Amino acid sequence: MTDQVFLIGNGINNIRQDYKWSDLISNLIDFIGATGQISLDGKPFPLLYEEIYVEAVKNRNFREIEIKEFIAREIQHLEPNEIHKEIIEMGLPNLLTTNYDFTLESVLEPQTASLINCGAVRETVFSVFRHHCVSQTRFWHIHGDANQPSSINLGYEQYSGYLQQMRNYVVTGTGAAYKEKFDPLTKRLKGNIRENYSWLDFFFTKDIYIIGLTLDFIEIHLWWLLTFRQRAKLTRVFPVENKIVYFYPSTIASQIKSKIDLLKSSGIIPYSINPRNDDRRKLYTDILKKIKRGI
Repeated sequence: MTDQVFLIGNGINNIRQDYKWSDLISNLIDFIGATGQISLDGKPFPLLYEEIYVEAVKNRNFREIEIKEFIAREIQHLEPNEIHKEIIEMGLPNLLTTNYDFTLESVLEPQTASLINCGAVRETVFSVFRHHCVSQTRFWHIHGDANQPSSINLGYEQYSGYLQQMRNYVVTGTGAAYKEKFDPLTKRLKGNIRENYSWLDFFFTKDIYIIGLTLDFIEIHLWWLLTFRQRAKLTRVFPVENKIVYFYPSTIASQIKSKIDLLKSSGIIPYSINPRNDDRRKLYTDILKKIKRGI
């Protein structure tokens, strides 16, 4: 299973948690003193965050780091469940997650406050290289992590800056953007040089299984990566032979038809799982069984 990489979203955190992402946002709005003034309904989160940021900084005298530190503290409510443990027991060398929390790492190392970013570049805002090494696994927090609150990826501004950093790494190289220079990933792939400095490398070199991730269209950096990969594959700029599988419950197939269509267009394999009695734990157990047996 060394060629397999999981990309894990917040879905696995919601199996047995009483504390949900919506609770965190409501608590954040309360923290800045804007309860009743900012509504959540119908707003994509990166733009909702910008609204929260403006209210907090302009009218409440907050600094952005205080907002992110609050979020870092809040996610300490999350604890690992049986699915976290089952994933860790698979012994994969690399796990990617969009989550800021350390529920996965805590299965192996309860003292998560001591975890250190061991990426090739010590980023403080973005997470092109960010990962933690625990036992034999590297954990890549692609949206930042709670130990470095400034890295927590939230608003449109940070999403846009992150996409710029990602595109530089893939297309033009890091140049002066980082203290250490990296040739473009495209150049290295053309030369069959497959060194894994960043989580971005895996999208072109390893089989990736996306689990518990909504993958909203607002996540422009991830959709850019998927569409860039498909263009490279079609034009044969460099060999792309890995597969990317997106798991979702069959009960929501009609609701996400447009997303499934676009995933297929981007060269991703949508794979539906039939959940029993809306049992989330069983849903993820079945997904893991499918992966172990081979898809």
